[in-house]
Amino acid sequence: MANIGNPAYSAAMGNAGGMMVLAAAGVGLASAIGDGLAAAREARYQARYDDALTTAINHAGEMEAMARAAMEMLAELEAENQSLRAACQQRQAYIDRMKGRA
Repeated sequence: MANIGNPAYSAAMGNAGGMMVLAAAGVGLASAIGDGLAAAREARYQARYDDALTTAINHAGEMEAMARAAMEMLAELEAENQSLRAACQQRQAYIDRMKGRA
């Protein structure tokens, strides 16, 4: 057997346990880094989602205010339209009376 008395083989076998511990630690570290990156990605996603939701809520509030203002303006215009119709009807009635006298 060529391994007997070989100092490199003896050193490798003596360090095998330590190398396995280091390999396991490396895998654990890589897993922890991956988990940390995933958590950071999730936090960024959650922050973007919260920002988008806040923006949408604010926009909806602005749209509601605009809709209310538009409804008030529409009510004013309808009242003015009603007044103008009444004035036109009075004027037409006057014209019709004047034609009848002539």
